Amino acid sequence: MKAIVLGLMVAWMLGNAAWADDKPVILTSIMPLQLLVRDIAGDAVTVDLLAPANVSPHDFQLRPSDMQRLRSADLVLWVGPAMEGYLQKAVAEQSNAVALFPALSLGEDPHVWMDADQVQNISRRIARLLSDRMPTRGAFFHANAARFSTDFRQYDKQLQIDINRVGNRPYLLLHDGFSRFERHFGLAEAEVVMPASDRLPGARHIVELRARLQEGEFACVFREPQYPAAMLNALTSGLDISVIEIDPLGVGMKKADGFLSLYRQLGQAFLKCFAA
Repeated sequence: MKAIVLGLMVAWMLGNAAWADDKPVILTSIMPLQLLVRDIAGDAVTVDLLAPANVSPHDFQLRPSDMQRLRSADLVLWVGPAMEGYLQKAVAEQSNAVALFPALSLGEDPHVWMDADQVQNISRRIARLLSDRMPTRGAFFHANAARFSTDFRQYDKQLQIDINRVGNRPYLLLHDGFSRFERHFGLAEAEVVMPASDRLPGARHIVELRARLQEGEFACVFREPQYPAAMLNALTSGLDISVIEIDPLGVGMKKADGFLSLYRQLGQAFLKCFAA
């Protein structure tokens, strides 16, 4: 009998030790959020990604395996219905899901991670959410958020200086997802190829834009890896125009990269365009 009791106690202790060693799983809808959570949580949690960065959140569709991931995660972080409409019903009754911007107004740009002020707010919100779930690590999360905020402000200030130095000229974007970035740095609103993220441009619009490109109206055309190259090739083929890649979702980001690497990539793309 003693051997049986001792065996049960050992099994119970090992089971609880294994549970204690498990890291909470934070599932983020897009890579910019994944990078921010990694910056703040460090190695205290496992941060998974729902939609791959090479797919626009406007086009992503949930699979049965994704539904299971949503249910099993300790915390699901997403921007909100204006960005990831496919998640609205999927997580409606899940207590583990938090929309960071659940009530953006109609027509408001949902690409909040390209708004410097909102980036600071999101980082603090993430630190609070993690601290609520892991109180013993709260000081660690808030210290990481403060360090991130300092580094981010320093780069953001330098980028503003660099943009003011080189000046800015009109440019062409594939879709209207950069208005927050443009407003923050005082850039003129870009001309866009696709008037809506879920609708391809008409032939007349392409012809008009191509004529304006031929006249030298734009300093550059930005290419986004989330959209097929064929449309952009039809627009720029045979023209002497700089085509510069800009990646709002972080396709090229590595696991060790932080959010600042993504934001720096955005800034460098604009600087390259204006200096072209």
